[in-house]
Amino acid sequence: MTTYLLYSDALTSPEMRHEIAEPLMDAVIFMEHEGRRIVVTGILEEAIFADRDDIIDEVWAEQDFGWEELFRDESIPLPMLGPELVFRVLHRTGIDSVSMPPTASALVVDYLRDRQIEVRIEPETWSERRRHKAPWEIEGIERAQRAAETAMLVAARMLREAEPTSDNRLRFEGEILTAEWIRETMISELTSQGTECEQILVHSGDACLRGHDLGTGPILPDTSCIIDVFPRDRRSGVHADMTRTFVPGIVNEEIKRLHEHVRAALDIAFAALEPGTREAYRKVSEYLRDQGFPTTLFHEGDPPLRDGFFHGLGHGVGLEVHERPWMSRRSDDLVDGDVVAVEPGLYFERVGGVRLEDTVLVTSDGVEFITDPYPYDLQP
Repeated sequence: MTTYLLYSDALTSPEMRHEIAEPLMDAVIFMEHEGRRIVVTGILEEAIFADRDDIIDEVWAEQDFGWEELFRDESIPLPMLGPELVFRVLHRTGIDSVSMPPTASALVVDYLRDRQIEVRIEPETWSERRRHKAPWEIEGIERAQRAAETAMLVAARMLREAEPTSDNRLRFEGEILTAEWIRETMISELTSQGTECEQILVHSGDACLRGHDLGTGPILPDTSCIIDVFPRDRRSGVHADMTRTFVPGIVNEEIKRLHEHVRAALDIAFAALEPGTREAYRKVSEYLRDQGFPTTLFHEGDPPLRDGFFHGLGHGVGLEVHERPWMSRRSDDLVDGDVVAVEPGLYFERVGGVRLEDTVLVTSDGVEFITDPYPYDLQP
């Protein structure tokens, strides 16, 4: 039977946070051995796990493995104390082979291998563990999603109430409305909702083609404004991911056409999200190609495509805002319980762009929305 091993804190390691749920700032040892989930920790963390028998079967004290003796032994360099503690735990438990994720410390891996412990780095195994979301993760994603919707309402109000100026800008409450202002206002709202997100994408006009650039400068009237927000729930550490496209002012026919087909592509994607399949990206690409739009999947030659549908369809969402499964030219087979963000889009210079995105749960009965979807209307 495989022994799964982690040695890390839970703030920088999504694997550790997934396994133990608690946001520990100091490194602990987690093992799943012979069906038992075990944490080896110091006295400062003992109380945290005293009432967590829902996630941990046994809590072992690091003092029982000679931690104080190790710490006093100045012949052992400080960086090697943790690896030696891990080795002692494995040695005393009779474990000579472990599975670790690719994020495992090279220092720990090398130390264990030098002492004849077989360490297998298994990306797929640990990815699969994290794709099975725990109830507390789903609850956190829902809180993050509701916060995203509230922040989007705030942004929509700013766009709706802004008035055009003579120099093709928008004025809101006496000041020129900018991407930075919308972002900061949304950040404040997210913070009040117990979430955080400092990298909200706010793109207006041709800036919609700039990918993951944050977006800067004035918001333009009568053209598209894409807002992509992916807040992190502070209580659980998990994210949601949501995008809407608005037009402050008059919606022209070109943007209206893009929006119609992106909205249709979103429904095609939702219908294709079934456990055991990986066809959603292809089906969306085929639909958009058939409507006359360029897509990466059917693009030939160099340079890479920079307009039309030139990015993936989506990705997993959880303790990282971008995680497995991927939905692109190298798609993963979906599994029951995957949480994914689906985000088809179309973008053209001198026109702008449209992207719509929702975070949903993949089930054997079809997709399940985390909350009732925020409206997809172009009018803010």
